[in-house]
Amino acid sequence: MKNKTLSALLPLLVLTACTSSSPYVPTPAETTAAANSVDALNAQSGAYAARAPAASNYNNKRTPSYQRAPTASDRISTEDKLDVNVFKVPDLSAKDLTVEAGGAISLPLVGTVQVAGLTIAQAEQKITKRLTEFMQDPQVSISRTNKAIENRVTVEGAVKSPGVFPIKGNMSFLQAIALAQGLTEVGNSRGVFFYRDGTRHLVNLDLVRNGTIADPGLRGDDRIVVMQDSAKVREKKVLEYLPAVTAPFSILGL
Repeated sequence: MKNKTLSALLPLLVLTACTSSSPYVPTPAETTAAANSVDALNAQSGAYAARAPAASNYNNKRTPSYQRAPTASDRISTEDKLDVNVFKVPDLSAKDLTVEAGGAISLPLVGTVQVAGLTIAQAEQKITKRLTEFMQDPQVSISRTNKAIENRVTVEGAVKSPGVFPIKGNMSFLQAIALAQGLTEVGNSRGVFFYRDGTRHLVNLDLVRNGTIADPGLRGDDRIVVMQDSAKVREKKVLEYLPAVTAPFSILGL
């Protein structure tokens, strides 16, 4: 009976051993590719950062940077601070408005206006159109005194505490991972995607941790997604399944 038991468990034990993670030694090509990815991230600064061709290519024509499609950081978001000025009509102007959770601001005369998701120019046009119901040729200008989205980074996927975290000072990629309390037991440290302005970069967390490549600096509206390691997922399932298989034999004292 014991031999039969061992025969039944042997395939599971072999599968567990095969799926166990072996020491990771990156090839020179992997290290170079990882370094290039991080260099590209650190080279991106300012509102008109370099973008992937697919993000600035329409009908096979390259769109100049000043005509690029608005990114998330260009658009008004909740918790942004806005000053709305109606030229020569101070009573209709408003300062230090906070975009509410529902995406609206409240203005004299016109009342509630939904502005979240719009660019500054689009919001100006919307408010101008509303004011034309009450006055002739209104001239509206909006200035953003604080961009809430520029102070946030999103960390999700196979991390212990995913969420949206404030960017404080010169915060880095590793610090963002630490705020999310690190990877789960099935997190893939070599499969971390870093999204910026619609472009996806692959970041090798192992190489950043050991100092082989630079630690990328963060910018507003960055998003970090940690993928699952398929081998670790298989190993976890096997280990969870083994107690259920061995329990009957333990009860029988085999």
